[in-house]
Amino acid sequence: MHVGIRITLDAPVEAVRDALLSPAVMVAVTKPFLVYRSRDPQGFPVRWVPGEPHPITASAFGVVPSGDTHVDLDLYEVRGVPVQRDNGGGTSGLFGRMSMQHRMATVDLGDGRTLLVDRLSYRMRPAVLGALLWPGMWVIWQWRALRMRALAPGWRRARRAAA
Repeated sequence: MHVGIRITLDAPVEAVRDALLSPAVMVAVTKPFLVYRSRDPQGFPVRWVPGEPHPITASAFGVVPSGDTHVDLDLYEVRGVPVQRDNGGGTSGLFGRMSMQHRMATVDLGDGRTLLVDRLSYRMRPAVLGALLWPGMWVIWQWRALRMRALAPGWRRARRAAA
């Protein structure tokens, strides 16, 4: 099963790529449906570091435990298009029943905007659980699209301020 979005963001591709490496952005685009917390005693890093897994936990609406997982990023290109893949996997709870592949590709549209293709493919044990969860996953992905569109102009400004 999979959920995905294909959206245009009002920010340059470098700003979008940078934002996707931010744990704060991951948290901001899924709240309140999924609330992520770091399992590391020092909390979330400022940036995800490819090849350095980070343990997290999630809860639905901040109340119903969804289990533990970890973020473990790979950055690569496919025909010149940058892709960020999360190789993390569930370790407990509902996440422990899920195997997943989460990929986000960013395409420079040449006018200061970015096409984001964000796809989560997953399998659940038992399989019927995946089908039951799909409507909720779809809602979360639509929310991600709405939140990313709202936040992207700020990523543009943040990138300028850092330069």
